[in-house]
Amino acid sequence: MQQHLTRAEQANLIAGHAVAYATAYLDGRHTAQQLADNADRLFLDILVVETPETSTFLVPVQLLAITMMRAARRKIPESLDTDTRAERWHAVMASLVELVCHESRQIEKDRT
Repeated sequence: MQQHLTRAEQANLIAGHAVAYATAYLDGRHTAQQLADNADRLFLDILVVETPETSTFLVPVQLLAITMMRAARRKIPESLDTDTRAERWHAVMASLVELVCHESRQIEKDRT
């Protein structure tokens, strides 16, 4: 028997993927290219499940995907020791990961 996920469940699954991709990059397990590829994939996934029901919940996920793209495509400075711009983008990405996790937990609470 095949069980289909609701749009809200699909959106929550995409949020989980976004958190996993961003965290893998922040932890050094993924490269910038992998981060960019994953961000592109997220945008396509979001387009498929975005409905009036899921649009509000997906805003933080979209912001995280944009931040992932920006961090992945930044220019590498001559000295990585002074790459404060990358540090700021990483801090923003980490904050958005927390926001997406919080919103995901909240949507689960609201459904029960």
